[in-house]
Amino acid sequence: MYYTNILKFKYLFLITISFIMFSCSTKLPEITQKTQPAETTHRIKKKISSWCFWLQSPSIAMLAESPYELVVMDYSADGTDNKRFTAEDVSVLHKFDKTVLCYFSIGEAEKYRFYWKKEWNDNPPNFLGPENPDWPENYKVRYWREDWWETGLRPYLDRILEAGFDGVYLDIIDAYWFWHEQGVDVKATADDMVKLVKRIADYCRAKSGKSFIICPQNGLGIIADCSPVYRDLYFKTINMVGLESLLENVFSKEDQNYRLQLAKELSESGIAIFDIEYIKESQYTDYLKKINKLTFPVIPYASTPDAALDKLTDFYKYQKGEKNTQ
Repeated sequence: MYYTNILKFKYLFLITISFIMFSCSTKLPEITQKTQPAETTHRIKKKISSWCFWLQSPSIAMLAESPYELVVMDYSADGTDNKRFTAEDVSVLHKFDKTVLCYFSIGEAEKYRFYWKKEWNDNPPNFLGPENPDWPENYKVRYWREDWWETGLRPYLDRILEAGFDGVYLDIIDAYWFWHEQGVDVKATADDMVKLVKRIADYCRAKSGKSFIICPQNGLGIIADCSPVYRDLYFKTINMVGLESLLENVFSKEDQNYRLQLAKELSESGIAIFDIEYIKESQYTDYLKKINKLTFPVIPYASTPDAALDKLTDFYKYQKGEKNTQ
């Protein structure tokens, strides 16, 4: 229950923070200065037209039997190491031809994860930043530090790889903006986040193969804030981008247009774009109409308005035209 409440609030808060970050960024008018994006060298070979996002106590059987082609889930049923999913669990999804990504927060340390040490309460490691005031026991990390890699990230990736996930769904990419707000140059924080994403990709692909999927969530502004060389590297490294609230519950029209243009740049380079909206079922049809009006492909999914991500929805029935909210 604690894990569920933490993540439920976390997703609601991150949506709000993402809106604030993008709307306040001085980079908004600079989108016209874009350079020709690099082509990704990791295009997804398998065609994916649907996806789902289920973090809280996901059912392997229900996911396997669902029509969704790509699944994003936690490495564990309850966030702890004791209930982490096994290679046998993930193989069940593979038998049903699912592509399975593991949710992975790389910009924050979470106290309920296996890597947390009790002694950190009194003697925190150098990579650990301030506790997030909006939810307890979640801490910003200096993600560029080697001790964070060795203590939190690499052991976590080893568990993901051992379970046989097809890729990672990387959250808290926009931690680069938090550290910029603490006085660090934004180009430096953005460059360091790109370096981390590339390091994760290299580590996983060396062990699991070149087809291992790298899918950052949100943080679109990183391609405007990082150095040109790292912008190029980012485009060449990632396969997909997951977005939240691209079309519904938007902060402002200016913010939405900025995010849409950045997403289009990524799409034009061969990177698949996924979007999740936290909306009522009565809004599904209108959401799909907005998707169809876009000038670049976006693979949509809709979950419940509370953003709890604790069950599957019937969104696929609207995609297939089996339901209508007229």
